[in-house]
Amino acid sequence: MDRLDFGIPEMDTAGTVFRDMLFLMVLGLVVLIFLVSFLIGPPAKHGQTAQVAEIVIEAIWPTGTKYDVDLWTMGPDGIPVGWGVHTTTGSLNLERDDRGKREDAAELNYEMISVRTREPGEYTVNVHMFHNFGDPLPVPVFVKVTGKHDLGEIFSGQVMLERLRQELTVVRFKLDEHGMLIDGSLNNAYKEVLPASTPVMRGLPIDGWNAEKRERVREQVRLIEEQQGAQRDAERRSRVR
Repeated sequence: MDRLDFGIPEMDTAGTVFRDMLFLMVLGLVVLIFLVSFLIGPPAKHGQTAQVAEIVIEAIWPTGTKYDVDLWTMGPDGIPVGWGVHTTTGSLNLERDDRGKREDAAELNYEMISVRTREPGEYTVNVHMFHNFGDPLPVPVFVKVTGKHDLGEIFSGQVMLERLRQELTVVRFKLDEHGMLIDGSLNNAYKEVLPASTPVMRGLPIDGWNAEKRERVREQVRLIEEQQGAQRDAERRSRVR
């Protein structure tokens, strides 16, 4: 029997399959580009370079409090890194500064310094009680030092800051020429990282600070001096009695 002709052209099966496959390939490529755009981080700002931390140093103190605790670290180059003086060197970088509850919407009180390269030599980790702003002392501060991959956890522990401007050495450790922890090098013998004569301690401006930063430091130092003056007056009155 002859084939009936309904006026419908025959479909090119091979062409249809090819077009479908091409469409799916293009769609897959678009989806892949879309996903990769989320996986790739935003470009670094001018003057900034993304760095990978080999060692992370963290300090945490009670949430929701006004204590302004500062984390300070000194590497083999002997340059102190912390708020206000040097926030970065060739290897160390202050990643997060926390001023307590004041002017900080976040409840977590947390500071972090990163070590980007494992330079051989000694590292010193200190904490400093910049101001308590009326909250009672002492205050516990938990410090953790964690190395990448083969280093693992180097140190974790808690110290107590008992007075204004007190600086404590939490831990000192040494790395060898291969960037590995030297056995027996951990200790907490006091080593001054933030000398009392530095401008940030005396409230003096540092070259490069803007007016707002200078005024903020002066105000913080003024509050410290007022509180210390009140403490001295109270001690004198108690002796007179």
